Amino acid sequence: MRVARAVSGELMREGARAVVLTGSHARGEAHSQSDIDLVVVLARGRASNYRPAPIQRRASFLLTIAWETELSTRRAFRDPKLVGSFVPGWRDAVVLADPDGIAARLRRAASRWRWEDIEVGADAWVAGQITGFAEEVHKLVVATERQSMHAAAVQRSLLALHLAKIVSVHHRILYGSENVLWDLVAERMGEPWATVQARALGEHDESFADICAAALELYRLAAAAVDRTLDRRQRAVVAHACRLASL
Repeated sequence: MRVARAVSGELMREGARAVVLTGSHARGEAHSQSDIDLVVVLARGRASNYRPAPIQRRASFLLTIAWETELSTRRAFRDPKLVGSFVPGWRDAVVLADPDGIAARLRRAASRWRWEDIEVGADAWVAGQITGFAEEVHKLVVATERQSMHAAAVQRSLLALHLAKIVSVHHRILYGSENVLWDLVAERMGEPWATVQARALGEHDESFADICAAALELYRLAAAAVDRTLDRRQRAVVAHACRLASL
């Protein structure tokens, strides 16, 4: 807190409207290597000449700074790809400086926020994402057939990493840290998702071929979970990708 407040003072003197502490230090879950996460709220349209590096070292800490305006934050509260961590981040935020009450307003907005507020947009985002990742399935299948190891590794990593985010929005999961996202999704989805996700992430002694196969299986499971969000054209794309993934 000493370091966070010192940096907050610097930022306010240079024109920030508010500064809040987020992340593990705000939640009281920090360990010795946890970084200090600050969100700096600027006036709308302000072009500050003082923009310190977004990641830097202060004392013995890694310091990360995110720049927002009140408007951009409120927009983020309606963006399905951001709300999972953005909303709880603001709910748990520790206000360091807020002379105009901006941070207090944003915390109240985060506290009042509900998934129902973005229901239609969330379903549309899920459908668009799972349809878009059909291309990664195609690329992974081709790469494994051609034994293009680097390409296959990239594509299976994209599927293993990003499908959890899609499923989390479908199941309306909020998470204070992305470090727990895959665990929360595994808990909500249950089996066989939990086991297949672990294989796709290579958590044990799986062969490379098994990891790639697991990533394809994970796509099929995700597609089945979010099927109700798809329209006719999207369902045709996803169904073809699922057939490829099962070959």
